Amino acid sequence: MKIHEIFSLEDFKDSIPFTALGARTCYSSGDLNYLLNDPRVISTPERARFLSKLGNYKHFSVFAHSFAYKDLESLEEEKLDKIVGKDFSHLSKKHKANLAALKIGATRFKSHYNPAYPSVIGVSLRHYLEELLETSEEEYFKAFEKMAEYDVPINPLGYKDDVWLIGLIKEYDGYAVFYINNVSRVMTHQLVRHTTLNYSQRSQRYVKEDENTIIIPDSIKDALCSINKDIIQKIENTNAILSSEILDAEIKEDIKEKIKKYIQEYKNKDKKDNLETLYLLVDNLCQLVYDYSVYKCKVKREDARFLLPHGRRTTIVVSGTLNWIKDFITKRTDPHAQWEIQKVAKAMKYLLEKQEVYI
Repeated sequence: MKIHEIFSLEDFKDSIPFTALGARTCYSSGDLNYLLNDPRVISTPERARFLSKLGNYKHFSVFAHSFAYKDLESLEEEKLDKIVGKDFSHLSKKHKANLAALKIGATRFKSHYNPAYPSVIGVSLRHYLEELLETSEEEYFKAFEKMAEYDVPINPLGYKDDVWLIGLIKEYDGYAVFYINNVSRVMTHQLVRHTTLNYSQRSQRYVKEDENTIIIPDSIKDALCSINKDIIQKIENTNAILSSEILDAEIKEDIKEKIKKYIQEYKNKDKKDNLETLYLLVDNLCQLVYDYSVYKCKVKREDARFLLPHGRRTTIVVSGTLNWIKDFITKRTDPHAQWEIQKVAKAMKYLLEKQEVYI
């Protein structure tokens, strides 16, 4: 039996907007305030069209941010019989519901089953939509139209250190959605190793990197070493040549003005003969080669980005059941974890404690 025959779209209505916010995070350089005012997030018809477009691309991952639990004992017995099979039709309804929940938990990736609630199963909107598409493409696209009927605003529940708790289910094993900004891709490379969670990250393939910068660790800023002035001068000279080449290319005037702006910002930065300055200059060099590739050589951004440092700032939406989020927090608040991911984990813990769901 398919998930869409067990759950309804109505079951996910309170968390559907998180899917739009997660998707817009992938395609936008705006901050959370920008996203919370984006028509594709807050306007029900715009959101439905946007999500329908994602559905057309089979971009299912963003729909994992919408989650729901159901006690299968509430289903009609005929449905339970379809799930457990005729060999178990003689069981009581309670036992069928327990077996059905266990079966779904064992066969659906990232569904959630806990023997403490033996007849309850948690699934995401991703499960619902993927299995609906397998059954009926027509009903699949109608589901996106129906999403326009649900108008549930996103009201962040708390903030700490560039981490926002934007969604929370408290029943059973819960579900939380976080928006994390101003972190490096070094950190998110570590974060996504926690494969039980769901992620939507700002894309370097679709989002311009023109005004992005690198995150400099304190250890680099405080490093007790001076840099040979000739090295700094040679990089600056190279950057100046690249800047001139880029601005001579056939570029739209508004883009040219933006490039001029950040070139000037780098020139105006206080330059010392230290390691931080070297990092900033190399980051600027990478940016200029990236721009040279895109604007002068007409290379696609998805290929030009191979040069960009993974210390660049990024944004990511993270969601998961509370037990798996707590597992992440336990592992990444350990003193051996790197400083940046420790900071994120501690902020997530603080926000959950404020909601009285971190035990």
